[in-house]
Amino acid sequence: YKMKKVITFGAFDLVHEWHKFFLEEAKKYWDFLITIVARDKTIQKVKWKAPLHKEQKRLKDIQSLWIADIVELGHQADMMFAIKKHKPDIVAIGYDQNSFIYELSKFLKENKLKTNVVTIDPYKENIYKSSKLKKQLT
Repeated sequence: YKMKKVITFGAFDLVHEWHKFFLEEAKKYWDFLITIVARDKTIQKVKWKAPLHKEQKRLKDIQSLWIADIVELGHQADMMFAIKKHKPDIVAIGYDQNSFIYELSKFLKENKLKTNVVTIDPYKENIYKSSKLKKQLT
């Protein structure tokens, strides 16, 4: 029996109900969940703005949900490092991670990996969306 692994990626800035839903849904696919929390620099580059919370706080927030079996910070420079390291069977991505889908698909194809990609649906996205929750704070 080979343990099946699923991996998720995210900023997880201001952890809320959708993040819990996302991780719980991802974990349903296989029996071992790895969650990669994006570095502050990566978020700055991808979202064109700094995260509200620093990476160590975001890491601890995800660890404190006790859903993922491994929670770690992403690589400083290589966004695909965690896939090379953990060799997941599935990558579960959020419904709003469009920019990541392209890079991921290209990487999997170029490396001839048989990793499946699944998209986790929104959960009450009119309430639980980080950008909306952040606006309520300001």
